Amino acid sequence: MTSVRSRAGAAAAAVLLAVAPALGAAPAHAHGGDPTLVPIVREIAPALPAEIVVQARTTVSEQLIVANPTATPLLVLDPAGLPFLRIAGTGTHGNVNSPWFHRTLNPPGVTPRLPESAKPGAQAKWVRLSREGSWGWFEPRMHPFEPGREPATGADPELTTWQVGLRYGERHVRVEGALERRTVTGSFLAQPDPRSDGLTATVAPGSVPAILLVAPSERRVEIAGRDGKPFLRLRPNGAFVNTDSVSFRDNPDLLDAVGRRTGWVRVGEPGRVRWLEPRLQYSADRPPEVVERAARPAELGRWEVPLTVDGTAAPLTGTLTWIPANTAPSALGGDAGSSFPWLPVLVGGAVVLGAGGLVAVSRGRARRVAA
Repeated sequence: MTSVRSRAGAAAAAVLLAVAPALGAAPAHAHGGDPTLVPIVREIAPALPAEIVVQARTTVSEQLIVANPTATPLLVLDPAGLPFLRIAGTGTHGNVNSPWFHRTLNPPGVTPRLPESAKPGAQAKWVRLSREGSWGWFEPRMHPFEPGREPATGADPELTTWQVGLRYGERHVRVEGALERRTVTGSFLAQPDPRSDGLTATVAPGSVPAILLVAPSERRVEIAGRDGKPFLRLRPNGAFVNTDSVSFRDNPDLLDAVGRRTGWVRVGEPGRVRWLEPRLQYSADRPPEVVERAARPAELGRWEVPLTVDGTAAPLTGTLTWIPANTAPSALGGDAGSSFPWLPVLVGGAVVLGAGGLVAVSRGRARRVAA
């Protein structure tokens, strides 16, 4: 991740709490399959308060996140200068009458579902999206290339520039950045802890790690989403997803399977479920400099996903390790280097370590800016 400061010195960073990509191979429209493409924030001007963090990165496509713990709302503006997000310490709201808002819920190439009221210039209708003062979204202005037409590697690392407008109180702010190519120096490997309750969790490495959870068909398992709401359930009659969970949007494959149905929707057979899980990601596209220079595997932290089994809390937990690009598979030990049958291994950046918080990393030091 690249840390930046606005002209007046307010801190900003370059990462994202991802609204994650689809299960399986990255779609053709996405840039997340190319780990060398890295979005960076170059400048925020004029200055925002130091506690406000603006971040950018690529998972399946380019994304932005803003964390604003202050009481003054920070408005995110569409290309016409109209607000489509309102972020403050009291919570995050979206203008559901803004067509641009609906475009930001999915990666490019996924047709947004527009309600009839969502029209250019329509009167704003604000709906609470989160009780937290942070929000991540796919930002179309950051991915200007046509599907399958990303530029080839060249001598100039900067491929394109982008700009997003904000309004903080009476202050108009612009966020300027670029999309660059950078050398891949390694990857992050999330590994689950062993379990003794009959459940088996397997993590597929990728720009957003994926979890395959297998349980005896008679067990009743529930996984909580990033917002604390129930997200997935395993029952004797199948696997179900809750369309009201924020984590549901993290998985476009589930979106496609559900269609226009709402509530709890059956998406699979009993005893197994798989999903993309941004809570297993690291807080930057690279580890701290001291770790990267050492050029050897290093454990960076632990992760946890809330889960209950037959009504009893039994979270999924595990470790996150940095694996340099030149590390031999035998040096990892066990089956850490094994492949995953339904998701290709994609090296590159990552986002959030742990459940529910945005972490900004600067010069090897992490600080939690939203919980």
